[in-house]
Amino acid sequence: MKCVILAAGEGKRMRPLTYTRPKVMLPIANKPLMEWNMLNAMEAGFDEFIFVIGYKGEMVKEYFGDGRRWNVSIEYLNQGKPQGTAHAVKLLK
Repeated sequence: MKCVILAAGEGKRMRPLTYTRPKVMLPIANKPLMEWNMLNAMEAGFDEFIFVIGYKGEMVKEYFGDGRRWNVSIEYLNQGKPQGTAHAVKLLK
């Protein structure tokens, strides 16, 4: 079973913090928010992930890579221009 993490949004309501990075990469206790999500999913037994990226998605890819650092597998789907949650989920087909 794979865990999907939606990470394509711009985080407009979190500006100015998100001018330079996507909201999922904002640090919480010295780790990006998205890493905490992934770690919690790992505790639940997930070891395969699909990250749906968009806004500044290269920062996410650069940080997480293929997941080897956490002993998990990570794939990426680029949503491109954010078109909402339903569109992001539709990409998974």
